[in-house]
Amino acid sequence: MGEDGITQDDFAQLMRRLAVPVGERVAVAVSGGPDSMALAFCLKRYGGEGADGRLLGLIVEHGLRDESAAEAAAVAARLAAMGIEARILPWVHGAVDSRIHVRARDARYALLLQACREAGIRHLFLAHHAGDQAETILMRFAKGSGIDGLAGMALATSMGDVTLWRPLLEVPKARLEATCAAAGIAFVTDPSNEKDKYARGRLRRLGPLLEEEGFTVERLLDLGARAREAKEALDHYASALLRESVTRLDGGMVRLDLVALRGVPRAVGLRAVTRLLEAINRSEDYAPRRRQLLPLMDWLADQDEEGARTLAGCLIVKGELCAKALFIREAADATDVLPIAAGQSVLWDGRWQVRYEGDETGLEVRALGRQPHELLDRLAPSLRKRVPWGRARAALPALWAGDELKVLPDFFEENQSVVTAFYQEALGEKSA
Repeated sequence: MGEDGITQDDFAQLMRRLAVPVGERVAVAVSGGPDSMALAFCLKRYGGEGADGRLLGLIVEHGLRDESAAEAAAVAARLAAMGIEARILPWVHGAVDSRIHVRARDARYALLLQACREAGIRHLFLAHHAGDQAETILMRFAKGSGIDGLAGMALATSMGDVTLWRPLLEVPKARLEATCAAAGIAFVTDPSNEKDKYARGRLRRLGPLLEEEGFTVERLLDLGARAREAKEALDHYASALLRESVTRLDGGMVRLDLVALRGVPRAVGLRAVTRLLEAINRSEDYAPRRRQLLPLMDWLADQDEEGARTLAGCLIVKGELCAKALFIREAADATDVLPIAAGQSVLWDGRWQVRYEGDETGLEVRALGRQPHELLDRLAPSLRKRVPWGRARAALPALWAGDELKVLPDFFEENQSVVTAFYQEALGEKSA
Protein backbone atom coordinates (compact mmCIF):
# COMPACT_ATOMS: atom_id res chain seq x y z
CA MET A 1 0.00 0.00 0.00
CA GLY A 2 1.07 3.58 -0.57
CA GLU A 3 1.34 6.35 1.99
CA ASP A 4 -1.91 8.04 1.02
CA GLY A 5 -5.49 6.87 0.94
CA ILE A 6 -6.57 3.28 0.36
CA THR A 7 -6.83 2.49 -3.34
CA GLN A 8 -9.26 0.03 -4.86
CA ASP A 9 -6.42 -2.48 -5.35
CA ASP A 10 -5.27 -1.97 -1.75
CA PHE A 11 -8.72 -2.84 -0.44
CA ALA A 12 -9.12 -5.80 -2.77
CA GLN A 13 -5.88 -7.19 -1.31
CA LEU A 14 -7.28 -6.80 2.22
CA MET A 15 -10.52 -8.52 1.23
CA ARG A 16 -8.72 -11.58 -0.16
CA ARG A 17 -8.02 -12.71 3.41
CA LEU A 18 -11.74 -12.76 4.25
CA ALA A 19 -14.08 -15.70 3.66
CA VAL A 20 -16.93 -13.54 2.39
CA PRO A 21 -18.71 -14.90 -0.70
CA VAL A 22 -18.53 -12.51 -3.63
CA GLY A 23 -21.84 -10.77 -4.25
CA GLU A 24 -23.35 -11.62 -0.85
CA ARG A 25 -25.17 -8.85 0.99
CA VAL A 26 -23.11 -7.47 3.90
CA ALA A 27 -23.42 -4.78 6.56
CA VAL A 28 -20.99 -2.21 7.92
CA ALA A 29 -21.19 -0.50 11.31
CA VAL A 30 -20.86 3.26 10.79
CA SER A 31 -20.33 5.77 13.58
CA GLY A 32 -19.71 8.68 11.24
CA GLY A 33 -16.01 8.96 12.09
CA PRO A 34 -13.25 8.78 9.46
CA ASP A 35 -12.56 5.10 10.13
CA SER A 36 -16.06 3.75 9.49
CA MET A 37 -16.84 6.24 6.71
CA ALA A 38 -13.66 5.19 4.89
CA LEU A 39 -14.56 1.51 5.34
CA ALA A 40 -18.10 2.09 4.05
CA PHE A 41 -16.71 3.93 1.03
CA CYS A 42 -14.18 1.14 0.31
CA LEU A 43 -16.82 -1.58 0.62
CA LYS A 44 -19.15 0.28 -1.72
CA ARG A 45 -16.38 0.81 -4.26
CA TYR A 46 -15.26 -2.81 -3.90
CA GLY A 47 -18.75 -4.01 -4.81
CA GLY A 48 -18.51 -2.18 -8.11
CA GLU A 49 -21.27 -1.17 -10.48
CA GLY A 50 -24.49 -3.10 -10.16
CA ALA A 51 -23.90 -3.82 -6.47
CA ASP A 52 -26.66 -1.53 -5.20
CA GLY A 53 -28.47 -3.00 -2.24
CA ARG A 54 -25.65 -5.36 -1.31
CA LEU A 55 -24.28 -3.06 1.41
CA LEU A 56 -26.24 -1.94 4.46
CA GLY A 57 -24.89 0.79 6.72
CA LEU A 58 -25.92 0.38 10.37
CA ILE A 59 -25.78 3.45 12.61
CA VAL A 60 -26.26 2.98 16.35
CA GLU A 61 -27.77 6.06 17.98
CA HIS A 62 -26.81 5.75 21.65
CA GLY A 63 -28.91 8.67 22.89
CA LEU A 64 -26.21 9.71 25.36
CA ARG A 65 -25.79 13.25 24.04
CA ASP A 66 -28.42 15.79 23.00
CA GLU A 67 -26.98 16.03 19.50
CA SER A 68 -26.60 12.29 18.86
CA ALA A 69 -29.93 11.89 17.02
CA ALA A 70 -29.11 14.72 14.62
CA GLU A 71 -25.61 13.32 14.08
CA ALA A 72 -26.99 9.87 13.27
CA ALA A 73 -29.40 11.40 10.75
CA ALA A 74 -26.54 13.32 9.16
CA VAL A 75 -24.44 10.14 8.87
CA ALA A 76 -27.38 8.33 7.26
CA ALA A 77 -27.71 11.17 4.76
CA ARG A 78 -24.00 10.98 3.90
CA LEU A 79 -24.25 7.24 3.34
CA ALA A 80 -27.32 7.70 1.16
CA ALA A 81 -25.38 10.25 -0.92
CA MET A 82 -22.73 7.54 -1.42
CA GLY A 83 -25.42 5.13 -2.64
CA ILE A 84 -25.41 3.09 0.56
CA GLU A 85 -28.65 2.06 2.23
CA ALA A 86 -28.58 3.21 5.87
CA ARG A 87 -30.52 2.19 8.94
CA ILE A 88 -30.45 4.00 12.29
CA LEU A 89 -30.61 1.75 15.36
CA PRO A 90 -31.69 3.71 18.46
CA TRP A 91 -30.60 2.43 21.87
CA VAL A 92 -33.65 2.77 24.10
CA HIS A 93 -32.57 3.06 27.73
CA GLY A 94 -33.11 4.88 30.99
CA ALA A 95 -30.47 6.80 32.89
CA VAL A 96 -26.95 5.49 32.28
CA ASP A 97 -24.86 6.71 35.21
CA SER A 98 -22.12 4.07 35.49
CA ARG A 99 -19.97 1.91 33.19
CA ILE A 100 -21.22 4.05 30.33
CA HIS A 101 -18.68 2.91 27.74
CA VAL A 102 -19.13 -0.76 28.61
CA ARG A 103 -22.92 -0.63 28.56
CA ALA A 104 -22.93 1.39 25.34
CA ARG A 105 -20.55 -1.10 23.69
CA ASP A 106 -22.67 -4.08 24.74
CA ALA A 107 -25.84 -2.37 23.51
CA ARG A 108 -24.14 -1.44 20.24
CA TYR A 109 -23.15 -5.01 19.42
CA ALA A 110 -26.56 -6.35 20.43
CA LEU A 111 -28.32 -3.86 18.15
CA LEU A 112 -25.94 -4.50 15.24
CA LEU A 113 -26.30 -8.28 15.47
CA GLN A 114 -30.09 -8.06 15.77
CA ALA A 115 -30.27 -5.81 12.71
CA CYS A 116 -28.09 -8.22 10.70
CA ARG A 117 -30.24 -11.19 11.63
CA GLU A 118 -33.45 -9.36 10.80
CA ALA A 119 -32.01 -8.47 7.39
CA GLY A 120 -30.69 -12.00 6.77
CA ILE A 121 -27.09 -10.73 6.69
CA ARG A 122 -24.26 -13.05 7.80
CA HIS A 123 -21.28 -10.68 7.52
CA LEU A 124 -20.80 -7.46 9.52
CA PHE A 125 -17.77 -5.22 8.90
CA LEU A 126 -16.16 -3.16 11.67
CA ALA A 127 -13.64 -0.34 11.17
CA HIS A 128 -11.09 -1.10 13.89
CA HIS A 129 -7.69 0.03 12.60
CA ALA A 130 -4.02 -0.34 13.54
CA GLY A 131 -4.21 2.32 16.24
CA ASP A 132 -7.21 0.64 17.83
CA GLN A 133 -5.41 -2.70 17.77
CA ALA A 134 -2.28 -1.24 19.38
CA GLU A 135 -4.37 0.43 22.11
CA THR A 136 -6.23 -2.82 22.76
CA ILE A 137 -2.98 -4.78 23.16
CA LEU A 138 -1.50 -2.11 25.45
CA MET A 139 -4.62 -1.95 27.62
CA ARG A 140 -4.73 -5.72 27.95
CA PHE A 141 -1.03 -5.80 28.81
CA ALA A 142 -1.65 -3.24 31.55
CA LYS A 143 -4.46 -5.43 32.95
CA GLY A 144 -2.27 -8.53 33.06
CA SER A 145 -3.81 -10.40 30.13
CA GLY A 146 -2.30 -13.64 28.92
CA ILE A 147 -1.51 -14.80 25.39
CA ASP A 148 -5.11 -14.58 24.18
CA GLY A 149 -5.51 -10.98 25.34
CA LEU A 150 -2.16 -9.87 23.94
CA ALA A 151 -3.17 -11.31 20.56
CA GLY A 152 -5.52 -8.33 20.27
CA MET A 153 -8.66 -8.22 18.19
CA ALA A 154 -9.18 -11.01 15.69
CA LEU A 155 -9.62 -10.50 11.97
CA ALA A 156 -12.83 -12.53 12.24
CA THR A 157 -15.11 -13.20 15.20
CA SER A 158 -18.04 -15.62 14.98
CA MET A 159 -21.19 -14.51 16.77
CA GLY A 160 -23.36 -17.51 15.99
CA ASP A 161 -24.86 -16.96 12.55
CA VAL A 162 -23.09 -13.60 12.03
CA THR A 163 -19.35 -13.12 11.48
CA LEU A 164 -17.68 -9.84 12.46
CA TRP A 165 -14.89 -8.82 10.08
CA ARG A 166 -12.11 -6.30 10.83
CA PRO A 167 -10.17 -5.87 7.57
CA LEU A 168 -8.38 -2.66 8.63
CA LEU A 169 -6.44 -3.92 11.67
CA GLU A 170 -3.10 -3.25 9.96
CA VAL A 171 -4.12 0.08 8.40
CA PRO A 172 -3.06 3.33 10.18
CA LYS A 173 -5.79 5.82 11.02
CA ALA A 174 -4.00 8.47 8.94
CA ARG A 175 -4.62 6.44 5.80
CA LEU A 176 -8.34 6.24 6.58
CA GLU A 177 -8.48 10.00 7.04
CA ALA A 178 -6.60 10.40 3.75
CA THR A 179 -9.14 8.11 2.06
CA CYS A 180 -11.98 10.34 3.23
CA ALA A 181 -10.14 13.47 2.14
CA ALA A 182 -9.41 12.09 -1.33
CA ALA A 183 -13.05 11.06 -1.82
CA GLY A 184 -14.48 14.27 -0.34
CA ILE A 185 -16.25 12.39 2.46
CA ALA A 186 -17.21 14.40 5.52
CA PHE A 187 -16.98 12.79 8.95
CA VAL A 188 -17.64 13.58 12.61
CA THR A 189 -15.56 13.04 15.75
CA ASP A 190 -16.97 11.74 19.01
CA PRO A 191 -15.55 14.00 21.76
CA SER A 192 -16.06 11.31 24.41
CA ASN A 193 -13.25 9.26 22.86
CA GLU A 194 -10.69 11.76 24.12
CA LYS A 195 -11.99 12.21 27.68
CA ASP A 196 -9.56 11.35 30.47
CA LYS A 197 -12.25 9.46 32.40
CA TYR A 198 -11.95 6.63 29.85
CA ALA A 199 -8.86 4.45 29.54
CA ARG A 200 -8.48 4.86 25.78
CA GLY A 201 -8.63 8.64 26.08
CA ARG A 202 -5.90 8.61 28.73
CA LEU A 203 -3.74 6.33 26.61
CA ARG A 204 -4.06 8.61 23.59
CA ARG A 205 -2.86 11.56 25.64
CA LEU A 206 0.11 9.48 26.82
CA GLY A 207 0.85 8.24 23.32
CA PRO A 208 3.89 10.44 22.60
CA LEU A 209 5.51 9.56 25.95
CA LEU A 210 4.87 5.84 25.44
CA GLU A 211 6.38 5.96 21.96
CA GLU A 212 9.54 7.55 23.37
CA GLU A 213 9.88 4.48 25.61
CA GLY A 214 9.43 2.08 22.68
CA PHE A 215 5.69 1.42 22.91
CA THR A 216 5.12 2.31 19.26
CA VAL A 217 2.17 1.13 17.22
CA GLU A 218 4.48 -1.02 15.11
CA ARG A 219 6.01 -2.79 18.10
CA LEU A 220 2.64 -3.36 19.74
CA LEU A 221 1.27 -4.83 16.52
CA ASP A 222 4.34 -7.10 16.33
CA LEU A 223 3.69 -8.21 19.92
CA GLY A 224 0.12 -9.00 18.94
CA ALA A 225 1.26 -11.03 15.93
CA ARG A 226 3.66 -13.07 18.09
CA ALA A 227 0.95 -13.66 20.68
CA ARG A 228 -1.42 -14.89 17.95
CA GLU A 229 1.23 -17.35 16.77
CA ALA A 230 1.64 -18.67 20.33
CA LYS A 231 -2.14 -18.85 20.72
CA GLU A 232 -2.46 -20.90 17.54
CA ALA A 233 0.14 -23.36 18.83
CA LEU A 234 -1.60 -23.73 22.21
CA ASP A 235 -4.96 -24.16 20.48
CA HIS A 236 -3.50 -26.90 18.28
CA TYR A 237 -2.14 -28.95 21.16
CA ALA A 238 -5.20 -28.33 23.37
CA SER A 239 -7.42 -29.61 20.56
CA ALA A 240 -5.26 -32.72 20.19
CA LEU A 241 -5.46 -33.38 23.93
CA LEU A 242 -9.23 -32.96 24.03
CA ARG A 243 -9.82 -35.18 21.01
CA GLU A 244 -7.80 -37.95 22.63
CA SER A 245 -8.96 -37.62 26.23
CA VAL A 246 -12.61 -36.48 26.24
CA THR A 247 -15.72 -38.66 26.00
CA ARG A 248 -19.07 -36.94 25.42
CA LEU A 249 -21.96 -38.34 27.45
CA ASP A 250 -25.73 -37.96 27.27
CA GLY A 251 -27.18 -34.99 29.07
CA GLY A 252 -24.47 -32.59 27.88
CA MET A 253 -21.73 -34.01 30.13
CA VAL A 254 -18.12 -34.82 29.28
CA ARG A 255 -15.60 -37.18 30.87
CA LEU A 256 -11.95 -36.09 30.89
CA ASP A 257 -9.03 -38.51 31.16
CA LEU A 258 -6.89 -36.96 33.90
CA VAL A 259 -3.91 -39.19 33.15
CA ALA A 260 -3.69 -37.58 29.72
CA LEU A 261 -4.19 -34.10 31.22
CA ARG A 262 -1.27 -34.64 33.62
CA GLY A 263 0.98 -35.61 30.71
CA VAL A 264 0.90 -32.26 28.87
CA PRO A 265 2.49 -28.88 29.65
CA ARG A 266 0.46 -26.79 32.10
CA ALA A 267 -0.39 -24.10 29.52
CA VAL A 268 -1.93 -26.71 27.22
CA GLY A 269 -3.92 -28.24 30.08
CA LEU A 270 -5.20 -24.85 31.20
CA ARG A 271 -6.44 -24.09 27.72
CA ALA A 272 -8.11 -27.49 27.34
CA VAL A 273 -9.96 -27.25 30.66
CA THR A 274 -11.01 -23.68 29.89
CA ARG A 275 -12.54 -24.79 26.60
CA LEU A 276 -14.47 -27.56 28.33
CA LEU A 277 -15.87 -25.11 30.87
CA GLU A 278 -16.86 -22.69 28.10
CA ALA A 279 -18.54 -25.46 26.09
CA ILE A 280 -20.64 -26.52 29.07
CA ASN A 281 -21.53 -23.02 30.29
CA ARG A 282 -22.52 -20.99 27.25
CA SER A 283 -24.11 -18.16 29.25
CA GLU A 284 -20.80 -16.66 30.39
CA ASP A 285 -19.31 -13.87 28.28
CA TYR A 286 -15.76 -14.46 29.45
CA ALA A 287 -13.58 -17.43 30.34
CA PRO A 288 -12.76 -17.99 34.02
CA ARG A 289 -9.76 -16.02 35.22
CA ARG A 290 -6.36 -17.63 35.61
CA ARG A 291 -6.37 -17.17 39.39
CA GLN A 292 -9.62 -19.18 39.50
CA LEU A 293 -8.34 -21.90 37.20
CA LEU A 294 -5.02 -22.58 38.91
CA PRO A 295 -6.48 -24.15 42.10
CA LEU A 296 -8.75 -26.33 39.93
CA MET A 297 -5.78 -27.46 37.84
CA ASP A 298 -3.79 -28.31 40.99
CA TRP A 299 -6.72 -30.39 42.24
CA LEU A 300 -7.14 -32.20 38.90
CA ALA A 301 -3.42 -32.96 38.89
CA ASP A 302 -3.57 -34.45 42.40
CA GLN A 303 -3.67 -38.26 42.18
CA ASP A 304 -5.09 -38.83 45.68
CA GLU A 305 -7.88 -36.31 46.38
CA GLU A 306 -11.28 -37.18 44.91
CA GLY A 307 -14.50 -35.17 45.40
CA ALA A 308 -16.24 -32.35 43.57
CA ARG A 309 -15.67 -28.66 42.86
CA THR A 310 -17.53 -25.93 41.00
CA LEU A 311 -16.22 -23.22 38.69
CA ALA A 312 -17.73 -21.02 35.99
CA GLY A 313 -21.21 -22.52 36.34
CA CYS A 314 -19.90 -26.07 36.05
CA LEU A 315 -19.65 -28.99 38.48
CA ILE A 316 -16.45 -31.06 38.23
CA VAL A 317 -16.54 -34.50 39.87
CA LYS A 318 -13.29 -36.44 40.22
CA GLY A 319 -13.44 -40.18 40.77
CA GLU A 320 -12.33 -43.53 39.35
CA LEU A 321 -9.17 -43.46 41.50
CA CYS A 322 -8.55 -39.86 40.38
CA ALA A 323 -8.09 -41.00 36.77
CA LYS A 324 -11.27 -39.42 35.36
CA ALA A 325 -13.31 -36.26 35.93
CA LEU A 326 -16.90 -35.50 34.92
CA PHE A 327 -17.74 -31.96 33.78
CA ILE A 328 -21.43 -31.19 34.35
CA ARG A 329 -23.56 -28.04 34.02
CA GLU A 330 -24.31 -26.67 37.49
CA ALA A 331 -28.09 -26.65 37.94
CA ALA A 332 -27.99 -23.59 40.23
CA ASP A 333 -26.56 -21.53 37.37
CA ALA A 334 -28.99 -22.77 34.68
CA THR A 335 -31.54 -20.05 35.46
CA ASP A 336 -33.07 -19.30 32.04
CA VAL A 337 -36.88 -19.06 32.03
CA LEU A 338 -38.21 -18.84 28.45
CA PRO A 339 -41.83 -18.93 27.27
CA ILE A 340 -42.48 -21.42 24.49
CA ALA A 341 -45.50 -21.87 22.22
CA ALA A 342 -46.68 -24.69 19.97
CA GLY A 343 -44.33 -25.10 17.02
CA GLN A 344 -41.78 -22.73 18.52
CA SER A 345 -38.08 -23.42 19.01
CA VAL A 346 -35.99 -21.62 21.66
CA LEU A 347 -32.32 -21.76 22.67
CA TRP A 348 -32.24 -22.48 26.40
CA ASP A 349 -29.23 -21.94 28.68
CA GLY A 350 -27.16 -20.96 25.66
CA ARG A 351 -26.90 -24.49 24.25
CA TRP A 352 -30.12 -26.59 24.27
CA GLN A 353 -32.40 -26.10 21.27
CA VAL A 354 -35.89 -26.90 22.60
CA ARG A 355 -38.88 -27.26 20.25
CA TYR A 356 -42.46 -27.88 21.39
CA GLU A 357 -44.79 -29.75 19.04
CA GLY A 358 -47.77 -30.04 21.41
CA ASP A 359 -50.80 -27.82 21.74
CA GLU A 360 -50.75 -26.61 25.36
CA THR A 361 -50.39 -22.90 26.08
CA GLY A 362 -48.68 -20.98 28.86
CA LEU A 363 -45.59 -23.20 28.96
CA GLU A 364 -42.09 -22.17 29.99
CA VAL A 365 -38.71 -23.81 29.52
CA ARG A 366 -36.90 -24.06 32.86
CA ALA A 367 -34.34 -26.33 34.47
CA LEU A 368 -35.63 -29.79 35.38
CA GLY A 369 -34.25 -29.72 38.92
CA ARG A 370 -34.41 -32.72 41.27
CA GLN A 371 -37.59 -34.70 40.63
CA PRO A 372 -39.07 -37.96 42.01
CA HIS A 373 -37.96 -41.03 40.08
CA GLU A 374 -41.52 -42.16 39.41
CA LEU A 375 -42.34 -38.84 37.73
CA LEU A 376 -39.22 -38.99 35.55
CA ASP A 377 -39.90 -42.60 34.59
CA ARG A 378 -43.44 -41.69 33.52
CA LEU A 379 -42.44 -38.66 31.42
CA ALA A 380 -39.15 -40.01 30.05
CA PRO A 381 -38.70 -43.75 30.67
CA SER A 382 -35.10 -43.91 29.45
CA LEU A 383 -33.82 -40.73 31.10
CA ARG A 384 -32.49 -42.17 34.38
CA LYS A 385 -30.70 -44.95 32.55
CA ARG A 386 -29.04 -42.62 30.05
CA VAL A 387 -28.29 -39.85 32.58
CA PRO A 388 -27.85 -41.64 35.93
CA TRP A 389 -26.44 -38.62 37.78
CA GLY A 390 -29.16 -36.60 39.50
CA ARG A 391 -27.09 -33.41 39.53
CA ALA A 392 -26.65 -33.70 35.77
CA ARG A 393 -30.36 -34.29 35.14
CA ALA A 394 -31.22 -31.26 37.28
CA ALA A 395 -29.58 -28.89 34.76
CA LEU A 396 -31.49 -30.22 31.73
CA PRO A 397 -34.35 -28.29 30.11
CA ALA A 398 -37.96 -29.13 30.88
CA LEU A 399 -41.35 -27.65 29.99
CA TRP A 400 -43.39 -26.34 32.89
CA ALA A 401 -46.89 -24.95 33.38
CA GLY A 402 -46.49 -22.97 36.57
CA ASP A 403 -45.20 -25.44 39.16
CA GLU A 404 -46.28 -28.50 37.17
CA LEU A 405 -43.70 -30.42 35.14
CA LYS A 406 -45.34 -31.15 31.78
CA VAL A 407 -42.80 -32.35 29.19
CA LEU A 408 -39.21 -33.55 29.05
CA PRO A 409 -37.76 -32.81 25.59
CA ASP A 410 -35.74 -35.36 23.65
CA PHE A 411 -32.48 -33.54 24.23
CA PHE A 412 -30.02 -36.41 23.83
CA GLU A 413 -26.95 -35.55 21.86
CA GLU A 414 -27.74 -37.47 18.67
CA ASN A 415 -30.83 -35.26 18.32
CA GLN A 416 -29.17 -32.05 19.50
CA SER A 417 -27.04 -30.37 16.86
CA VAL A 418 -26.48 -27.26 18.98
CA VAL A 419 -24.74 -29.04 21.86
CA THR A 420 -22.86 -31.28 19.44
CA ALA A 421 -21.55 -28.22 17.60
CA PHE A 422 -20.37 -26.60 20.84
CA TYR A 423 -18.38 -29.69 21.82
CA GLN A 424 -16.97 -30.07 18.32
CA GLU A 425 -15.75 -26.49 18.59
CA ALA A 426 -14.23 -27.10 22.04
CA LEU A 427 -12.48 -30.26 20.87
CA GLY A 428 -11.23 -28.67 17.67
CA GLU A 429 -13.37 -30.93 15.50
CA LYS A 430 -14.98 -29.89 12.24
CA SER A 431 -18.74 -30.10 11.88
CA ALA A 432 -20.01 -32.74 9.49
